[in-house]
Amino acid sequence: MTFINLMTQKIVVARVAAVAGNRTTYSTITSEYASIHRISDLQAVGIGGQVGKTYRIYTDEGADIQKGDRLKDEDGYIYAVAGVTIPSSLGNFVHLEITAIKI
Repeated sequence: MTFINLMTQKIVVARVAAVAGNRTTYSTITSEYASIHRISDLQAVGIGGQVGKTYRIYTDEGADIQKGDRLKDEDGYIYAVAGVTIPSSLGNFVHLEITAIKI
């Protein structure tokens, strides 16, 4: 089994882009496959997240995801990226570990 087999949800990555003048909007830059997991309330409090809304998202190490991006999953839920650990390893699986808040 490879790490890619564990990533079962498709996510769309959007980043802030200037539109005109002072206006900005989120613009889609890429899509990736990921594994999305809600973290426990105790862990959320420990890292300064929001209880019931803090998620850990795992994806391929080459994914272009940065703090401040927005991620949208297949079910239409949107997550604000609060942090990215580059790279993190789980045994032989090198990957990105993203902390995100569900909006």
